[in-house]
Amino acid sequence: MPISLSKLSCTLLMCWGLSLSPAQAATSELQSRIASLLAANNEGQNQPTFHIAILTPEARLAKLCPEPDLRLIGNPARLTGNRSVAARCGNKQHFIQIKVNATGKYWVVARPLTAGQVITPPDIRPMEGELANLPAGLLFDAEKIIGSTPTRALHPGQPLAANQLRHRWAVLATQEVDIVAPGEGFMIRARGKALNNGGLDDRVRVQMRNGQIVTAVVIGDERVSMNMDN
Repeated sequence: MPISLSKLSCTLLMCWGLSLSPAQAATSELQSRIASLLAANNEGQNQPTFHIAILTPEARLAKLCPEPDLRLIGNPARLTGNRSVAARCGNKQHFIQIKVNATGKYWVVARPLTAGQVITPPDIRPMEGELANLPAGLLFDAEKIIGSTPTRALHPGQPLAANQLRHRWAVLATQEVDIVAPGEGFMIRARGKALNNGGLDDRVRVQMRNGQIVTAVVIGDERVSMNMDN
């Protein structure tokens, strides 16, 4: 069972009989909050476990307010490597540099697949380990793979990523959809109308009840997720 960053920190402290300095405690809290943001971008049954290293010097971190609003910058499909985090304190914005490592269970091709072939359970098998150097958009839930079709030929052992597969439409144009907008510690729910078709993980345009048009990501049948920054 994966151990969360906060639990791991507590365990190490008990073993060493030490207490964190204020700067170390603030860094640990920042790591946990950033790990939560990454997890929110990879919702599903088999979430990866993220390990965050803060690269920004402590002298610059000390200029942050106690609880800055955090936002990941860059491609949300990237799981590992160097990334930036925007930290807003009132009207002032800071940037934090981090390095992300991750481990988890993902899926690979078990036998040759041709373009357009419907994928069944025997066609895939699980792997587990470090996620560095694996494709962006890696898929962790078998339910997002079974029933889809490859856009090109796939070979045994090849990790499965979202851009390799085509899904049936989960949202249809003009259809009423449920909208969720997750934030840190809260979730907003609403209804709207899809303006174009979309499969799982596709981006679609949605018209809210007040007439506003936003972009959202399809997360299930008649369900989309919207970034609060839209």
